[in-house]
Amino acid sequence: MARIRGLLICAVALYLPVAATLAAEYQEVENVAPESAEEAPVGLEKIAKALEWRPRHEFFRGALAKASPFWRDSSLDLGVRVYDFRRENGIESISEAFAAGTELTFRSGKWRDRLSTVVSWHTSSAIDAPEGLGGTGLLAPDQSDLSVISRAYLQYDFGLTTSLRLYRQDFNMPYINRQDSRMIPNTFEAYVLTYPGERLTWLFGQVTKMKKRDSEDFVPMAEVAGVPGDNAGTTVAGARYQLANDTSLGVVVQHTSDLFTTAYTEVIYRRTLTELWGTQLAAQVTNQWSTGDEQLGDFSTYTWGLRGKVSFRGAILTAAYTNTGSAAIRKPFGGTPGFTSSMLSDFDRANEEAYRIGLSQNFAKYGLPGMSLIVKYTKGLNAEADDGTLLPDSDVIAVTADFRPPEGFLKGLWLRVRYAEGDLGSPAADRREVRVILNYSLAAWQ
Repeated sequence: MARIRGLLICAVALYLPVAATLAAEYQEVENVAPESAEEAPVGLEKIAKALEWRPRHEFFRGALAKASPFWRDSSLDLGVRVYDFRRENGIESISEAFAAGTELTFRSGKWRDRLSTVVSWHTSSAIDAPEGLGGTGLLAPDQSDLSVISRAYLQYDFGLTTSLRLYRQDFNMPYINRQDSRMIPNTFEAYVLTYPGERLTWLFGQVTKMKKRDSEDFVPMAEVAGVPGDNAGTTVAGARYQLANDTSLGVVVQHTSDLFTTAYTEVIYRRTLTELWGTQLAAQVTNQWSTGDEQLGDFSTYTWGLRGKVSFRGAILTAAYTNTGSAAIRKPFGGTPGFTSSMLSDFDRANEEAYRIGLSQNFAKYGLPGMSLIVKYTKGLNAEADDGTLLPDSDVIAVTADFRPPEGFLKGLWLRVRYAEGDLGSPAADRREVRVILNYSLAAWQ
């Protein structure tokens, strides 16, 4: 079976030269390794941006040259993603699927220089999905196929910067984000005002519903968080300010009525030391507490972290530390921004401390553009269960290898291989994951 899967992946690479708009998971580990520490992303830097990449083509440009700007400046992206996912514990395979998915996205130009729209249709279909081994996130929990209009929004631009975006859309904020590490990303129904300025970026709005990665249904935010039948949404306000050329400050607050409030703050300092050396220092704090009727219980907790990066000729050495308060962090709406979050654990359980050491290498400076490798080891200590029982310490090692040529006939190809192994305290709790993801992007109409 493994050989058949490998042959199918190669066949798709050779014979289906179209693919979905590529988007990285919120967590930094999902991005191709940057060339320098200064380029490494942190939380709120993408407060109003989806991580997207599309090559440009001119197939229909001539035919649309005299059309209205709404059509003349529009684009149509068609694509496919192929994904093989296997998860085991120390005893047996517990989740397994091999799937192919498509994305069709239409982006209009502006009508009267103000109004535009985006519509995306995502699918994910099983190639090999053994019964009883669901939970991969590639398909529905019962291993059935998925098909959904994931994005459908209107955007009204008041000027050069301020915009109002209405209905189904995606975000890339701490704790509310695409988390696009499977076939179909998280998306949301929301009504949001944004200002992506040069020094100041801010966002304010109401997020009413969420569609999870393995679902076709948009569900009220409170129900996603764990309260069936509650239709409450989440109010979001956030901002990032560039204090100086090398320092930025970000804050975001997310409030779900009668459930909980999450407040996240980060500070980032970057410095280029020489032509070859660079540094980045970052600090983050999350505070979270129950509110109103406290339908998820009475709690108040926090997590804070420090991270340092040093780069030299495409190699980046990373060291990080996080510390969590007396209750685990709730994160039902997407991935976490935690500096020690990994493929197998976010290391933000009650009273947990975590240490990370990592090394990444971008091989562009060695004549191999598009090739990179990330290796990270994380250790978690002193975590407790909800009843105060001390949990076993945990160790996770994760490796990510990427091949993503920036030019030539292979431009648009992105092959990613990921492996993680975690000692989480017992054979039944231990985890091993292997992920092989193939994307090939081509814009059909732009």
